[in-house]
Amino acid sequence: MKFSFSAISLLCGMALFLTPTPGLGALNDTTHDIVEDEIIRDVVGVEVKEAVTAYLKTHQIQGTPMVRDDKFYFTCADDLETVATNETFKTIRVSCAHPVERNAYIRTRVTGSVSVAKDANTQNDTQAARIVLAHSVSAGDLLTEENLKSVVLPHHSGYGGYFDLSHVLGRKTKTPLREGTVLLSRHLVPNWTIQAEQQVDIENTISGINVTTVGVALENGHIGDIIKVKNLNSDTVIEGFVINRKKIKINAKMELM
Repeated sequence: MKFSFSAISLLCGMALFLTPTPGLGALNDTTHDIVEDEIIRDVVGVEVKEAVTAYLKTHQIQGTPMVRDDKFYFTCADDLETVATNETFKTIRVSCAHPVERNAYIRTRVTGSVSVAKDANTQNDTQAARIVLAHSVSAGDLLTEENLKSVVLPHHSGYGGYFDLSHVLGRKTKTPLREGTVLLSRHLVPNWTIQAEQQVDIENTISGINVTTVGVALENGHIGDIIKVKNLNSDTVIEGFVINRKKIKINAKMELM
């Protein structure tokens, strides 16, 4: 029986992806140890778009961020903060507070009218209710319903912050905070896209064919970060790019999606 060269290459490539490599069963290289809140990543368009889209959805606004997926904006070691610069939601400020404060202003293509959302605020100011601390907390404290409350602030007060309690429940504080503090992302330990010990899909493209297997993340990571992951089929530890909350991609370079 004859096999074509391309078929042999494909079989060899898949074998390498699924076969254990000696000596890679555990993480022994301490040079890759990472302090959780000191990972500095490149913030590119795909992450900015995700943040702006989530912000618009929170405010019940239908719109599309005018962002190129591969555009570089700034480096950041924290969650992104988003806030509209005016009542039309046509410009959204995306900010990072750590290690250096950075801002990007993103234009959005809003479809429909935002008058419904504004009328709702006039009658019932629910969109201006921010999550604040009901009690002072120390660094590393876990946020629970007992130490959080929702407080209505002036709608155009200029605050960022969280509107939904579920977005901060279970998060840990990065620094000591006083009672009444409006919670911002820089106050909290980063909300990782993928967390260590989480089950993930590992995707590899071999000769144009996508091969997916199951693995476990060994490190925390944001979109675009390279992290170590263990292939459960082959028991091999490899590195890949964080694509979303469930997927790691193995490639020579990342193709942002």
